[in-house]
Amino acid sequence: MKVRARTPSRLHLGIIDLNGDLGRLFGGLGVALRHPSILLEVKPSENLEVIGPRSREVRLQAERFFRHFGLPGKAQIILEEDIPRHVGLGSGTQLSLAVAVSLAKLSGLKADVLKLAKIMGRGSFSGVGTGVFKHGGFVLEGGQSASRRGEGVDHRTSMPPIILHHPFPARWRFVVATPNVRRGFTDEEEKEAFRSLEPAPPERVGRICRLLVMAMLPSLVERDIRGFGTALTEIQEIVGDCFAGVQGGRFRTPVVGECISHMLSNGAYGAGQSSWGPTVYGLVNGDGEAEDLRRKVEAFLDRRGGGKVFFTGADNSGARVEISQ
Repeated sequence: MKVRARTPSRLHLGIIDLNGDLGRLFGGLGVALRHPSILLEVKPSENLEVIGPRSREVRLQAERFFRHFGLPGKAQIILEEDIPRHVGLGSGTQLSLAVAVSLAKLSGLKADVLKLAKIMGRGSFSGVGTGVFKHGGFVLEGGQSASRRGEGVDHRTSMPPIILHHPFPARWRFVVATPNVRRGFTDEEEKEAFRSLEPAPPERVGRICRLLVMAMLPSLVERDIRGFGTALTEIQEIVGDCFAGVQGGRFRTPVVGECISHMLSNGAYGAGQSSWGPTVYGLVNGDGEAEDLRRKVEAFLDRRGGGKVFFTGADNSGARVEISQ
C-alpha cells in the first residue's frame, strides 16, 4: 500500500481585522494555486525513513504525528516536489498537512483535515492554508477568538472557521514573481511580528470589510476581473500599511513595492504581496495576458537583481490524495 498526496500552493491576499474589538482577530482571504505544489509519497517501512528535500522538517512533522496518535514511527516518506520556503506561498502548512493526511491514510485513521491541522500546529494566525488544502479555490476564514481587552488570540480555541469557499474563474491567471531579496518571516519571526503589532484603527478594518463584502466577493461571483482586482489592490495597500511597522514599509522591500506598481502599470487588474512576501502577484485574464505580463516583470526584475517569474491558474480542487496497492 502507498499513499500519494499533491497539494496546491497558495497566495495569501490579506488579513481582515487587526483590531479585535468585536472579539475576533485576523481573518483572511486567499486562493489556491496549481503551481508550485507539494508531491509526497508515503508507504510502509520497518522504521521512519525520509527521502528528498527538507528531510529534517519532514521527519519532525512525522514524529509529531506518530507521537500524538501513539503509533510506532514506521513509514517511508518521499518528498518528490516542493514549494519554496518562506517566500509567501504557504509551503509550511501544505507540507505539514500532506505529511499528516498521508500518514493518517496509511495508518487507517479517520481524521478531519481541520483536526490534523491543529495537531500539526498550523492555523495559529491564519486558516487560509488549511482552507485551500481542503477546498481549493478562493477561501475566506473568520479569524480567531480574542480578548476584547487586547490580550491577544486564544490559541486554545478551534481552527479559524472557513466561512466561504468559492471556485476561482478558470480563465483568470496570476503572474507570480519572487524577487531576489531577503525572504519572508519564519514561523517564529511571524509570531514575534504579530505580538508587536499595534491594533489597526477601526476605520481601516471597516474599509477592508466593505471592500470585501461589497466589491471583491460580488465581483468574484459575477466573474468581474476588473472589480475584483481593484478591490484586491486597495485591500493589499491597507493591510500593508497596517504591517508597515514590522516589515519596514507597506511592502516587504522597496523592490517588492516597485514590482507591484510595475504589474499594475502593465496590465494587471490587481496586484499585491502574498503574506510576508517577498512573492508578489498580478491578476490577469487568460494565458496571452499572463505571458505578456510575465515577460515584462521578468525584464523588470533583471534590472533589479533578478528573481523568478511564472504564471499559473487557481487550483479549484484542493489537495488530492490517492491510495494504491
